[in-house]
Amino acid sequence: MKTVSIRSHMSVRVRAQELVDHVTIRGTQVSTSMLAPSLMHVSVVQAFGMPGRHGNVVVDNHTVYVRYHTQNPDLVHVWAYKNEPTSEDDLGFCVLL
Repeated sequence: MKTVSIRSHMSVRVRAQELVDHVTIRGTQVSTSMLAPSLMHVSVVQAFGMPGRHGNVVVDNHTVYVRYHTQNPDLVHVWAYKNEPTSEDDLGFCVLL
């Protein structure tokens, strides 16, 4: 009787986008990581608004950072950071009297 050794090799590829958290801003999933930003079409700037000179815009209580792709002018790298509430009105509590 002969013993046969079976070795299986499995290759698993994980994209950085699958490892980071995302938030939904105006119906669009945006990465929360600067190290693995979402790669999107430049038309997303129309939905979020034109970024300021530092490349960010505040949308729906998130600061959205936009960096233009260096080789393709139709693409942008986008990531978001959730802003802390600045007042009790921003917390979303409802009080009934």
